[in-house]
Amino acid sequence: MATEVIMPVLGMTMESGIIVEWMKKEGDTVTEGEVLFNVETDKSVMEVEAKASGTLLKILHGPGDDVPIQQVIAYIGEEGEAIAGDGGDGGGADGGAGGAKADDAGAAREAVQTAASPQQNGQGGPAVSEQDGLSGQVGPSGQPARVKISPKARRHARDLGVSIENIVGTGPGGRIVFSDVEAFAAQAGAASAPTPATAPVPAKVPAPPPATTPAASGPGSKHVQRRAPLSGLRKVAATRLAESASTIPHFYLTMDVDMTRLTGLREQLIGYGEKRGLARVSVNDLIIKAAGISLRAFPAVNASLEGSEVVEYADVNVGFAVALDDGLVVPVVASADQKSVFEIAAATRSLGEKARGRGLGPEDYGYGTFTISNLGMYGVDQFTAIINPPEAAILAVGRVKDTPVAVDGKVEIKAMMSVTLSSDHRLIDGAVAGQFLAHLRDVLEQPLELLIGQDGA
Repeated sequence: MATEVIMPVLGMTMESGIIVEWMKKEGDTVTEGEVLFNVETDKSVMEVEAKASGTLLKILHGPGDDVPIQQVIAYIGEEGEAIAGDGGDGGGADGGAGGAKADDAGAAREAVQTAASPQQNGQGGPAVSEQDGLSGQVGPSGQPARVKISPKARRHARDLGVSIENIVGTGPGGRIVFSDVEAFAAQAGAASAPTPATAPVPAKVPAPPPATTPAASGPGSKHVQRRAPLSGLRKVAATRLAESASTIPHFYLTMDVDMTRLTGLREQLIGYGEKRGLARVSVNDLIIKAAGISLRAFPAVNASLEGSEVVEYADVNVGFAVALDDGLVVPVVASADQKSVFEIAAATRSLGEKARGRGLGPEDYGYGTFTISNLGMYGVDQFTAIINPPEAAILAVGRVKDTPVAVDGKVEIKAMMSVTLSSDHRLIDGAVAGQFLAHLRDVLEQPLELLIGQDGA
């Protein structure tokens, strides 16, 4: 019996994955443990290994398809082996168990209800997955013909009220992709209202070539120059941050920090590290270490809300935001309170490189207890950040800049930095947040505590 290849769960927040590339094609020999395909998750692009050896009999989802977790995407078996529910035409494998496992299979269930019963087709008929629907057209076997369409395109067509039966697919094997739905909706005028059931069926409209120049605009116009689906990273971030902003009662406290001593200490650490081949310490590395020390002193901030229970963590795991072209990821420095500044510097460098190369693994993210978002390198003075659930707080860090400051009745130039703490008011009171922020400020302004107990390695 053929082995199902499913979209694996590669992270706690993963709901679907976008197939980037198949390393094998149909008919190729597959060995258990070798890389079978690459998938883009909400955090990175990861390699997925084959769980069985044999021949890659059927690929149900191609590059670019956004597939829910646990849905069947391919079959591995013996050469020439029939796939259960194939129906004899090679296309039925797009359904079967894959459709049954799809999380978003509403359209498939509707199609199955209108399909012939097992008694009518003699073989039970192939189940219909989210990838392939049943059209009103009749195929060679007398059953309704399948419409090949990616899950993302199907959802978009459903949102726009577009009938997929009338769209010409430009994807592999005539598959309807997201851009085909966009083009059809624009030409058929279906973007604003579904086509009535009694309306004449419009002719099939092929997808037009992409425009090379934006259309001329006039008074009151708003012509679209580019339209693109949310990437896996940005889509997950949009969902999680919208949920955070709408369900978590945020409040914000801002303090100015005198970084004069810390910037001087950093220069000494850089010189020390260069002589010993240690990682170059950044300002953000020192802030991560300081946050770890303060979180250890204030466990109420190193916490989360689970149902009706407040959970305070024994581990202090500080995440730091890394901006990518198509989204944001938050790799985690584990036990930041216990690591030396050089160990933190090595960790952030390694994690940053992995993030930019889409190589983060499940062990690199998803278990943070606190997050730092630093926009100082972009010249930002001060901003507020949205809490990364289920954490209780997030620290927004601005740039270090020379600022005139009154000291003992005199004006001095100090290296100042603004930090803003966003807190979940269900877990943290204003007084606790203020004490935590003051403690963090004190550690940064008297930075020798950052080096206590360290051996420079």
